[in-house]
Amino acid sequence: MLHTLRLVRESIEELKQVVIANPVMYFGESDIQSELFSILLARFNTEEEIKKVFVWGTNSPKTPQMVFSRRLHSELLLPNGRIDLAILDLDNVRMGINSKGRFGHIQIEPGRHVFIEIKASRTNRSSISSRNRWVQLISADINKLRAYSHPCFILCFDFNRLLDGDAVSTLLQGTPENIEVSYVREVEFRGQHL
Repeated sequence: MLHTLRLVRESIEELKQVVIANPVMYFGESDIQSELFSILLARFNTEEEIKKVFVWGTNSPKTPQMVFSRRLHSELLLPNGRIDLAILDLDNVRMGINSKGRFGHIQIEPGRHVFIEIKASRTNRSSISSRNRWVQLISADINKLRAYSHPCFILCFDFNRLLDGDAVSTLLQGTPENIEVSYVREVEFRGQHL
């Protein structure tokens, strides 16, 4: 797990430096998420077997074939909501396939997973200009991740300088120890004036 966390932290630092260096490359959260996925994919692209496979929809299931996946996934839908990026402990993932051998669903069991949420104060169409709305969005992610005991990360890219250091500290009070928050304010457009 320490190796995984080191790779995740290195990837997050690389992402932060890239976004700070050229923030106009990232119109919003989806662009940032795609960039981080790309960085993480270079480190977590090995195929591994999902050993917990079960067949549903029949009383006499055939033995399923071996199933392989990689640890990194995006937009993982869980009962508490979607996770932007997840690095899964595949030993603690159950995969259900139907009696015809088609993908059905996955279940995440307690394990050494890593979840990452990303927030950006601008979107492709506009930006979040209300400080209260920005705080609500970050708080919602913190509350969503409270349900998990494994390591979680929240990356906040404040393109509009909505919160200062004191406001960020106040916002993060009471955040569980397993949730690491990175708040980046150093992103600003440095283009030429027309």
